[in-house]
Amino acid sequence: MPHTTPCSRRAILAGLAGLGAATVLPVGRAGAQAGRTLTVRIAREVQSLDPPFMTGTTDSNIIRAVFQRLLAQKPGTYDYELDAAEAVDQVTPLQIDFKLRPGLMFTDGYGEVTAADVKFSFERFARPNAEGKMSSYAADWAALVEVQVKDTHSGSIILSKPSPSLFEVVLAGTSGVIQSQKAVEALGVEHAFRPVGSGPYRVAAVEPHRSVTLVRNPGFTAYTPDFETCQLLYIANPKTAELALRSGEIDFTELAVDAAAGLDGVDGITVTKRPGQRFIWLGMNMQKAPLDNLAVRQAIRAALDVDQMILAGYQGNAPRLNTMIPPHLLGHWADAPVYQRDTARARELLAGAGVSLPLTLKLTILNEPAFQNMALVAQALLQEVGVTVEIDQREAGTFWSSGKGESGQALELFILRFNANPDPSYNARWFLPQQIGDWNWQRFDSPEFARIQAESGMNSDRASRVEQIIELQKLMDASASMVWLTNDVFALGYRAGIAPAFLPDGNNWQFSHFKAV
Repeated sequence: MPHTTPCSRRAILAGLAGLGAATVLPVGRAGAQAGRTLTVRIAREVQSLDPPFMTGTTDSNIIRAVFQRLLAQKPGTYDYELDAAEAVDQVTPLQIDFKLRPGLMFTDGYGEVTAADVKFSFERFARPNAEGKMSSYAADWAALVEVQVKDTHSGSIILSKPSPSLFEVVLAGTSGVIQSQKAVEALGVEHAFRPVGSGPYRVAAVEPHRSVTLVRNPGFTAYTPDFETCQLLYIANPKTAELALRSGEIDFTELAVDAAAGLDGVDGITVTKRPGQRFIWLGMNMQKAPLDNLAVRQAIRAALDVDQMILAGYQGNAPRLNTMIPPHLLGHWADAPVYQRDTARARELLAGAGVSLPLTLKLTILNEPAFQNMALVAQALLQEVGVTVEIDQREAGTFWSSGKGESGQALELFILRFNANPDPSYNARWFLPQQIGDWNWQRFDSPEFARIQAESGMNSDRASRVEQIIELQKLMDASASMVWLTNDVFALGYRAGIAPAFLPDGNNWQFSHFKAV
């Protein structure tokens, strides 16, 4: 895992930021060569730019461009450096002192960034919003007791327990952004689409179902983003995105893997393929009959051929994944079972479960080629053992809510993709009991899993922590509610004149560090 240099725990670095309000600049077609407008395709609509209530990577990428944090990731790495802070000092395992750079200003006339804003921002994750909803990311700050404000620019973060990943995952991540208390209280729900930050960009416009426009914030002077305007266009269909890249209507997009080969070598377009860190699996709702029967879940797992599925989905470009944590990340279970197709075992399990055949189940998927192809293979494989699969493919807007709330209770089979974090305890949190009805679509309800996950999150001993993370994966495997498929491959396409910036996982994009070359 990448680790950081002296500013990780004790550091003082100089930096400047000044007062100013951004002006709205004209937005046109992709214009990388002029250095004025960067046009990026986003595959999901923006749901909320209010940090505690963001819904995924699209929201998160924008939030990190608009707000500052005490620490921020360096371009292209998980290493971090000071951002809004001029010093961050972990004085004890339960106390982190910070000092803000003086003179940092929120946009839209909301005044200086203060320690009181830090307190408001971090403690806000433990409070419901106006609609009574708790943040899906409240666990980021589960160890927080309070932020003590010492003066205008300095304070202390007080923890209830050690939190080894707090710097990498939270303070340098999206949950560590600093919001204006005045702005949040004045704007209310409007703040979700009109966020007030102090970062390199500000949100100039959000056009529902179409686009988000970011413009450079002249009050941010630590560095100057190359592009005055960053236009984010919502294009759900990957084929449409490919055509938009070819025509010059967009500068940058993630591509479907099968489209990358067709674009490689096209004049004026660069294609990059790289291993992913996000994990993809076929899940089963453990609380929905007949999937509430372990033998039925085991039968489905035995009937599937993971290698065939990922070959169909990724044409040999993506590796097989046998457990939650991908290789090369802390806590990878190298000895995880590699399940091979066994139709005789599948039929035996179904017979023992007393299931009447044919059994009909619905498989919900995202409307993307890789998922469509894997679903078709799964459908054919399961048909052979008496399980009829109806494929329900959905656009992003409806897919990502299909496992939540009441609709999640009716979910049966699904193929899901989550973004991996370099911290394994963070990756495991989405499968906790309290995530049922939100991101735990399997409705995997294991108190033992929750206990070990909590303990691993405050364990500073690397060896024993690895053992805990492997034990978590063994519990998931025993549930037979997750058939791991792949940790993905990223195909990114961009036009000449663009040097993109993104974290090693490939899908956390750093808009303010894109370069015009």
